[in-house]
Amino acid sequence: MSHTQDGSELLTGPGAGGLLRSAVGNSGGVLHSWQLDHVDHRPGRSTKALYRTQVSWPELDGPQAPAREELFGASAHIGEREKNLYVAEQTLVMTDGDINVRVWRYPHDPWLPMLPQVCYPDIVGRTLHDLGVSLGPDPSEPIAIDVVSYRPGRRAVLRASQGAAAVYLKVMQPHRSGEIVERHQRLLSAGVPVPEVIAHHRGLVVLAELPGRPLARAVIDEGVDSCRAEDLVALLDRLPASMYGLSLRPPWTDSVEFYAGIVASAVPALGPRLDALVREIREGLAAIEQRIDMRPHDVVHGDFYEAQVFVQDGRVVGLLDIDTVGPGRRADDLACLLAHLSVLADYGNAGRIDRGMQQRVEDAIRTWHETFQERVDPVELALRSAGVVLSLATGPHRQQEAAWEAATEAIVRVAEEWVAAARHAERQRIDRAAAAQPVTPAPGRPAAQQPGPAAGVQHAAQSHPTQGPTGVRQVPAQGVHVPNGPGIAPPSGSSAVQQSAPPQRSAPSQSAPHQSAQHPSAPQHSAPAHQSAPPQSAQHPSAPAQQSAPPPQSAAPQYVAPPQQHGAPDRSAPPQQFAAPVQQSAPTQPVPPQAAPQQSAPPTDRPSEPVDQHPEDDSPTQERRISSIPPR
Repeated sequence: MSHTQDGSELLTGPGAGGLLRSAVGNSGGVLHSWQLDHVDHRPGRSTKALYRTQVSWPELDGPQAPAREELFGASAHIGEREKNLYVAEQTLVMTDGDINVRVWRYPHDPWLPMLPQVCYPDIVGRTLHDLGVSLGPDPSEPIAIDVVSYRPGRRAVLRASQGAAAVYLKVMQPHRSGEIVERHQRLLSAGVPVPEVIAHHRGLVVLAELPGRPLARAVIDEGVDSCRAEDLVALLDRLPASMYGLSLRPPWTDSVEFYAGIVASAVPALGPRLDALVREIREGLAAIEQRIDMRPHDVVHGDFYEAQVFVQDGRVVGLLDIDTVGPGRRADDLACLLAHLSVLADYGNAGRIDRGMQQRVEDAIRTWHETFQERVDPVELALRSAGVVLSLATGPHRQQEAAWEAATEAIVRVAEEWVAAARHAERQRIDRAAAAQPVTPAPGRPAAQQPGPAAGVQHAAQSHPTQGPTGVRQVPAQGVHVPNGPGIAPPSGSSAVQQSAPPQRSAPSQSAPHQSAQHPSAPQHSAPAHQSAPPQSAQHPSAPAQQSAPPPQSAAPQYVAPPQQHGAPDRSAPPQQFAAPVQQSAPTQPVPPQAAPQQSAPPTDRPSEPVDQHPEDDSPTQERRISSIPPR
């Protein structure tokens, strides 16, 4: 074996064939071919990979028997030790002194000891019987097994059906299952429509099937009619305040450097654009923290996107994968949904979904985005969306998609467009703050000649805002000067643009209905006119001197959406990026929701290396969806 920093070169390169050949030969088989199916890469630390192979077993099937399709997993660790290894007997460890590689044959995943007990029809029946679970009325009817997803070393989800009856089998590392069961029970008692736990045992949780169908399917078929944005927010608001005392759920944006590193290691040419994305997300969130309370005031789902929500007849009827419920910010959940939808809509630009599907998803993004902005700060929502999209950019390489380099670049572009949307929302906020300032008449000048906000608003109505994420015709992000900070260069491949003018788009073609002057997915940063403007940034030159960072609050802040405004802000003045952070005292501990004042608040200090947060969890976002697993 050749030495690699974290095993990624070995497990994804030609050398993987030698490892698989040794493992198969050690078990009495012959490897005929192999193909990388999935890779889970933690740069500088570890790599896990899954392979589809063609293997013959002369001793079992005879020398003339045809080859079988088999799945093999492999894990390499350098920078971190193997943790929670449960069953190692049916694995083979190879080393050259610098790196250890563990290889196993599916389903004998050494981290998931219950997986072999549920993945075959002739075995799962006995397992369910031993747990007291019966499926259909006729126990003699065969049980069908479908693998929904499998993340080597982390977890698997399978569907077991007998006739019309079905249950879902969630396989995880054994030390986690008790906690997951307890969370389901607490949420069910609070009226949250999560699946009922039928049985559980040592890393296996048997869940009832939810009614309806996934929002992921419904939004493609029905668009905005699949459910109301208000119902999505209400579903999250039903998460009980009693769960605020659970472990803090770091937002996806806490790990943007980590995800950018994974993407850059797979596609080095994207490095400069990724660096610019990370910088803008970080600086933008730091600026927001100077004007609003950014502590985790809400109970959040933690990985809220369209595959986790079930709908029926336009209503929300179910919620999946509550493993990460805990304290956080509502903007993170809403941004997670918008980010996933924007990547889904962008598939239409690559022909992966048809234009009708793309249009329906974009309609949903536009409509739901407007409602979400009434609940949370629009700039924070856009920046958090960019951070989630950046995490999704690791998917094409990890899942070994066809043309994964181009697919990765497309997702990075969507993240850039969310950052551009955040710039636009920030500019609108600054213009509204300036327009709200009272005008002092200058001596000797008639009132009609006094400068005032009306001129800026009139100019804004004649401007054209930047189109939002997932537009059919994409607009590259522009370089923007950050006051008291570095300038951000345009991403690679974008043209130089005068910063005083918004990006212009060509007039829509009547023959192309998917291209419209007001694109369905363009963020509409507006709200009902009766609402007041948000607090002004202390960095804005027109803000009163006595304004400062908001004092600690006794309850979750109520984010007030800005008044409705048509058109784009005045771009004739020099553009301002997110305000530079100012020195301030350390924040106090977060205050839990009013409904649960007795709960102790989690610490606000983030770990020094947030990269260990999301990459270590069991988020379905990081899983490989598997259409078929070969039978035994």
